[in-house]
Amino acid sequence: MASLISELRRRNVLRVAAAYALVAWIVIEAGSVLLPTFGAPDWYFRVYVVVVATGFVLAVIFAWIFEITPEGVKRESEVDRSVERPPKQSFNVAIITLLGIALAVSISFNVSGIRNQAIEAPQGADRSSIAVLPFQSRSSDPDNVFFTDGIHDDLLTRLADLESLRVISRTSVMKYRDTTKDVRQIAAELGVAAVVAGAVQRVGDQVRITIQLVDAPTDEQIWAHTYDEDLTLANVFTIQSQVSAEIAKNLRAQLTAEEEQRLAAVPTTSMNAYRMFVAGRKNLWERRFDTLRDARRQFEQAIEIDPDYAQAYAGLAETLMILHINHSAIAPDEAFRLAEAAAAKAMELDPQLAEAHAVAGLIELQHWKDTRLGDGNRLAAASFERAIELSANHTNSYVWFASLREYEGAYDDTVRLLEQALEIDPLARIPYLNLADLHARSGDNDKTISILLRATELFPDWPAVYLNLANHLEGLGRLDESVAWTRYSKPLNDDPLHFGPMLKIYQRFGQTDRILAFAESFPEDHPMLAIGASYVHVLLGEFAEARELLESEIEHSEIPHPFAYPILVTTAIQLGDYESARAYLLASNPALAADTRLVVDYANVQAVVMLGYIEQQRGEEGTATELLESALPVITRLPRSGIFGHGVEDVRVLTLLGRKTAALLALREAIDDGFAGYRTQNLWTIDNDPMIAPLRGEPSYEAMREELERRIEALRRNVEVAEQTGDWTPLLDKIRTRSSRDPQEIHDGATAEMTAKRLTSPVSSTRR
Repeated sequence: MASLISELRRRNVLRVAAAYALVAWIVIEAGSVLLPTFGAPDWYFRVYVVVVATGFVLAVIFAWIFEITPEGVKRESEVDRSVERPPKQSFNVAIITLLGIALAVSISFNVSGIRNQAIEAPQGADRSSIAVLPFQSRSSDPDNVFFTDGIHDDLLTRLADLESLRVISRTSVMKYRDTTKDVRQIAAELGVAAVVAGAVQRVGDQVRITIQLVDAPTDEQIWAHTYDEDLTLANVFTIQSQVSAEIAKNLRAQLTAEEEQRLAAVPTTSMNAYRMFVAGRKNLWERRFDTLRDARRQFEQAIEIDPDYAQAYAGLAETLMILHINHSAIAPDEAFRLAEAAAAKAMELDPQLAEAHAVAGLIELQHWKDTRLGDGNRLAAASFERAIELSANHTNSYVWFASLREYEGAYDDTVRLLEQALEIDPLARIPYLNLADLHARSGDNDKTISILLRATELFPDWPAVYLNLANHLEGLGRLDESVAWTRYSKPLNDDPLHFGPMLKIYQRFGQTDRILAFAESFPEDHPMLAIGASYVHVLLGEFAEARELLESEIEHSEIPHPFAYPILVTTAIQLGDYESARAYLLASNPALAADTRLVVDYANVQAVVMLGYIEQQRGEEGTATELLESALPVITRLPRSGIFGHGVEDVRVLTLLGRKTAALLALREAIDDGFAGYRTQNLWTIDNDPMIAPLRGEPSYEAMREELERRIEALRRNVEVAEQTGDWTPLLDKIRTRSSRDPQEIHDGATAEMTAKRLTSPVSSTRR
């Protein structure tokens, strides 16, 4: 043994080992701080340590086999031992120096607190930020999985009501179900400092709920508890209240008396009502036509079982409004009547229920948006503010509030509210559509497409994002791609109106037979049946029939469908009845008839142009000119193309003002920008639009019209080829090759500046 040690000393193996160990100590100490700082998961550091340890073995082997001499590196067997060499004092000095450095690094990291600062929390996280991961179901019974999800959702909702906590919403945490990622990685992705994990097991009439609160930076357990109770709703809600209070206490969150009272609340005492509510809530979150219809039925059943279930009323009100707004699946008067009653009942039963105040704001927003009269926007804002006050983590409150501010033209506030929504719920669906809309309104079509493409990757089973993309492509004149994306998303959606947006494209393609087939197959009990039938009458030139049908529909509706009046205006104009056309237009845009200063903005500019044309036909030239001139500057600030593009609205105005040369130049610009036909609801095409009739016969106009026909025919052939081959991939892939912007740029700081610069400012008219 002594000879081995002597040989190791002679070959300098011990010195090399000591030097490497000291260097490794410094390297590992530094890595323990730097890797977490850059968000590296635990396994990075483990691999890091293994690599350093492997290097130690290699260094020792190298020192045994080789030796560094004044002549260079030689194998130990080749070194001439007869030549005496002085002791390697420099090597000893190096080892002592490294030891001093190692001690300094260790002291600075562990005594000065640098290490703790580096792993205190993920970047952007605060100590009160938390994510509640999906709970594990420790049973093979599918019913237990459903029950487990309900408990998880309820706990998440209770925690979200605590103002002192920032709680990541359900949409974002659900993607971590069955994840293999560790706590640090999840926390870094969600920007939180703590994570809650749990498991639920039901055995007969017993339930076991295990909960643990984990500190994200250290992956250490802060608090944990196991609850074994009889399976009653009272016990389940009591456990959730206790867990919420313990989590708040361990995160040093201060609870108000009102919050403590809410934590102790028991929403329902009926297990069957609770089951229906949980099912309805899950279907509502899916935001699809089929799941929304199921959600309505389930909320109604929960209310039937327990008429005092406030959360079920709030869920029903939201479901009714989304079915109406997104799918036109409920007649407007029925939707508003039922939703208003449900929201009011929810607030009566529980005045502190944030969801009820938020949906009340949504109802007020929709009422005001359609008329722009009264103080509905202020009432909606007050409801959203109250909802946020009650639950600062309620994502929908921010999203719907952002929609209100967008309609009001307050775009900086819109962006701020959407960013707040994404902080709470990084994977919330609606903000992606709303942010895409903001960029579309500004004319940034590349950014709009990038955001929508990113949304299709994040939410591949959500048909709304595909339809928004298809509508935007239609507005860009890319009709073939629009058809492809609409067809691609059809398996995800059983909404009878799924192909509705394609009717305008069929009209441009001259495929009236497809429009008729769509109308014939439409459900006879659908609220949009009369609208669709009148649309067909107009296409066939049966204007009187369309008018009669819609007038009957309006007569029997307290709140007519928004699509009814534009078609009625078209039919009246085609029949030469400009007095009725004016009456229809003002009925659908009461702000135009109000005895106040008219403010023209993006929301009403097309109605202002239409009114200007009607007044011109009525012989009111002065009023017509005033209206048209007030509309023109608003139009010029709008994007020409895209989902919110005005198309050729400036061509119409310039023609009506008698400025033919300018109108033809504007038409040239529109065609060069991709214009391929109208997107408005009046059902006219460039061939039969009465507003641009004076241009017809002009050589340059006729040449552009023929160019447009050739373009549309080429797009029609592209669709025809895809239909014949069954291969839509070439059309679907076009968008990816033509969009060059980074899809990750969702809500950067330039958004507010962009919207402030490019979105339209209102123009006041002196007309009263």
